[in-house]
Amino acid sequence: MTDIHLDQTRQKIPQPVKQLTFDELKAFPLPKAVETLPTSYLQDFSDNKQLLQGYIRQLEAYSTKQQEVVRTLQQADDILENVVYSQLIKDYEKVIDKINQQIKSINIIYQEFINLETYQYQLLSSNFNQDNLKAKFKKLIEENNQESLDIVKNFNDRSHGSEISDESFGTMIENFKNSRKLYHFRKEKLNRWEEERVSGFL
Repeated sequence: MTDIHLDQTRQKIPQPVKQLTFDELKAFPLPKAVETLPTSYLQDFSDNKQLLQGYIRQLEAYSTKQQEVVRTLQQADDILENVVYSQLIKDYEKVIDKINQQIKSINIIYQEFINLETYQYQLLSSNFNQDNLKAKFKKLIEENNQESLDIVKNFNDRSHGSEISDESFGTMIENFKNSRKLYHFRKEKLNRWEEERVSGFL
């Protein structure tokens, strides 16, 4: 992400202009030309706002402070123009563009996730609905039944023309019983399932 350093302007920011105090203004003593005026004229002078403002503005301290204010405003304007607008705002625009690109990427990834999730549910729905599960379970029972028949057939094929030992015969009987037991268990499970006495095979 684009680095934005807000502290890069701190050293350039001018100090606040201090308020001009009455003592710093040095409005007194009045110029001799004013002091020598008759009292009535002095009274008119002190009552006239425009005359007082004109007198204050021509004071050296006021003029110096006014120049300081102008310089400070120019420096602040320069910072706004060359640093804040030209640099910081442009940096923020780059960051905003990058964020927008990332949001678009996230939206694309999220949409892909939704599509994959939908596809997953479709697969689950097609592979694990009741009819498919029953069909697969019936096929498993048929294979189980064929396994029982194969146990007997294979035993007969191996023992054809040869003597049958009690041990091999007992092993065949045990395997056949276990196979048929599993077959009948699954068959009963399927029958109960089709009668809706169970929710599915376990």
